[in-house]
Amino acid sequence: MTRHFESRAAVESFMEKVGFMDWHARQDAGRPIAEAVAAHAALHPAHAGVFAAFYEDWLASVPGEVPGTRAIFEALLEKGPVFGISNFARELFDRTVPAYPFLGRFTGLVLSGDVGINKPDPRIYAILCERHGLEANRCVFIDDSARNVEAARAFGMDALLFTDAPSLADALRARGLPV
Repeated sequence: MTRHFESRAAVESFMEKVGFMDWHARQDAGRPIAEAVAAHAALHPAHAGVFAAFYEDWLASVPGEVPGTRAIFEALLEKGPVFGISNFARELFDRTVPAYPFLGRFTGLVLSGDVGINKPDPRIYAILCERHGLEANRCVFIDDSARNVEAARAFGMDALLFTDAPSLADALRARGLPV
């Protein structure tokens, strides 16, 4: 997206002005991308190209793997099932998995775009548990959002705020999980 703006400050100003994060969250909750781009372009016609480019260039906007996290994921997967909950539009997830194939290896995954509910709504945690026969108090939830971690805890899950791979590995080992 920075190719449309002169500076990071200009990007941040734009994002605040047009309510970018709230707009994008609606796609994560299942709104079709084409519909979203058309609707926001109508509201902010001067930026129509930016909205379209964000999704056309989706993989360029993905920050990539966080070093060390895939090794943790794979170590856990070798020892048992690993389930996931992600705020992710199905359209974008399907475009992202070929670039990051390990994302397709969850034992079970609830995508917000498929169920029309974003984290931290407690219903998404319930859907994961119901679909996969999981007991919340036997789950360890990991997320980089404090709101999502608090919601998982309120739902009855053990929950960890992700900051970096070494800290996560230490916290998982402290819970007796093999990483």
